[in-house]
Amino acid sequence: MGENYAFFLPVMMASFGVVFLIVWGWHVRAAGWWSAAFFCIAAGFSAPAGFAAIPTPLGSIIADLLFATGFLLFSQALLQRWRPSWLLPVRLSIWGGSLLLCVIANIVDNLPLELVASDFGCFLLIALPLIAAKGHLRGGADRALFAAACLVALDNLVRGSTVPLTLSAGSDFLTSNYAYLMQALACIFGLFLALSALATQVIDLLGRYQREAMIDPLSGLFDRRGFDDAVARIEAEGGHGGSLIVCDIDHFKAVNDEYGHALGDSVISALSQLIIAAAPPGAIAARFGGEEFVLFLPGTNAARAAEVANDLRESFTRTVAVTLQLAHVLTASFGLSTVQRSDRSIHDAIARADEALYEAKSRGRNRVCVRRALSSPAAEPVFPQRIVSA
Repeated sequence: MGENYAFFLPVMMASFGVVFLIVWGWHVRAAGWWSAAFFCIAAGFSAPAGFAAIPTPLGSIIADLLFATGFLLFSQALLQRWRPSWLLPVRLSIWGGSLLLCVIANIVDNLPLELVASDFGCFLLIALPLIAAKGHLRGGADRALFAAACLVALDNLVRGSTVPLTLSAGSDFLTSNYAYLMQALACIFGLFLALSALATQVIDLLGRYQREAMIDPLSGLFDRRGFDDAVARIEAEGGHGGSLIVCDIDHFKAVNDEYGHALGDSVISALSQLIIAAAPPGAIAARFGGEEFVLFLPGTNAARAAEVANDLRESFTRTVAVTLQLAHVLTASFGLSTVQRSDRSIHDAIARADEALYEAKSRGRNRVCVRRALSSPAAEPVFPQRIVSA
């Protein structure tokens, strides 16, 4: 049975190393730590096969080095989710201290001391992330990963504490009960740890793809789909009411024609940053395409929303052209509306805000206009045109 484990474990661990390496290639940073850790453990379990070619003391030290390094990498992989770089000097000290004891044990030919030093070192390396995880578990996959890491830590603690019971005096390591238990439990708990870690990486990856599908890459704001989803979540939580601001950069085509699309993109990015800075907590900002932006302010009345819109208008006119070193001042127009109880969806309020925006354009641009309801005869200009000289 021990020979079967000796063959199976390196293959299993290396296979997970390959899988995590593939996931790491999809720009999931923590997967790189997992991949390196499983490759180290696979090499550690493969060490007995090389004992025939390598003097036993050196082979044992190499195996100890590989296991200690693997658990240090496991530690970093776990902390990458919960608290990156937490107590790194302490973990490096544990890694180094464990290896030093293993080397000393090999020099004095004390196998029990070597096993205890290795097991307790591995236990401490994987136990520290479990302490750091408190308050940072984000869902079922995280809790499964935490449980798997606990089992691996407990396995090393109990195994290190029972060396006198599982390793008979003068017995050969490879045929001992200790070696059998180590390989059997590593097979079970290692598989659980690998699958749990892989689940968290895949969930993170899917979450990233979902976020990217809802985020406009140029502005960093929601796109239409992300905006609708965010508004739906607020409505599902019982939120209602608020104000809509629609913004459009004046004469944006002329900017692209004169300066090129790259600088036009910089203008859009600059306005996006101003929107993010001006948006109060709970606001939902989106780029609906081109130079058109939407800002939803839940629970905000028209007067306060108009102040936010005018502050944005003034900030954009005052700062962006100067920052980008343009020869003429940039302006933007704003339309505003409040959410009505009769609205079928948030898009009814957006439609009214669009009408107010068109009114602002027709009145000379660089202003904020409000349309309170569809029955309103015209949008009301709440702030006149004011251009601040650069």
